[in-house]
Amino acid sequence: MHIFRRSLLTCSVVSLLASGAEAQNKVELQFLAFPKHQRPQPVELMVAEGETIEVQTPGNELSPVYKVSPLASIVVGKTTINDEGEKSFDVYGQAKSLGVSKQIILLIRKGAENSDGFVVLPINGELGDFAGGSYFFINASKLNVAGVIGDLKFALKPGQRRMIKPEPDFEDDICQVTFAYQRDDDWKTFKDTRWPTNERYRSMIFFHQDPESGRLGVAPVIDMLPYQSTGTN
Repeated sequence: MHIFRRSLLTCSVVSLLASGAEAQNKVELQFLAFPKHQRPQPVELMVAEGETIEVQTPGNELSPVYKVSPLASIVVGKTTINDEGEKSFDVYGQAKSLGVSKQIILLIRKGAENSDGFVVLPINGELGDFAGGSYFFINASKLNVAGVIGDLKFALKPGQRRMIKPEPDFEDDICQVTFAYQRDDDWKTFKDTRWPTNERYRSMIFFHQDPESGRLGVAPVIDMLPYQSTGTN
């Protein structure tokens, strides 16, 4: 009986250690697609040879977190079945994965439909101290961009990112916002507006280009933070 109990305990410990190691080896992926669709269709992510999972492709917020084993490449597409019942996987886009545990996968549409394909851009999702009232700028374009928001200026080369927390320059926590991009030696303003800022949410701002026209776009994604009581009555 004691031998049986020791064996059972050993198996339980090994199982717990294995499950713990498996959990630690997982990476977290979130997806975002531009230009955004009113009713975006999901795509499939290849997680192993012949194995996929369905992932959402929103354009105004980050998708749910998908925990998967580390991937050498991010490959998205759709499984199809021919008349003979044979399965195949149509690749819509792929890119080399990053060696980080949290990644934001930016999907830039090449056409009106998912089947037209995506440019796939994995982005480091380790955002550090991304607090309420902050703006996290990510330049996913091939152009130099710069801007002014509230009392702060910033400039980003392709692939760079920067987090800032500006002070509003208008009443009601409103920031003046101006963005420009560089072509050759000339800078051109392409957005001049006003944005609110609030400690209750944080904003991710993506600069991206249309794969065909090269036109630069900017996509803000708002992340509402959980309400925290001040503890006062």
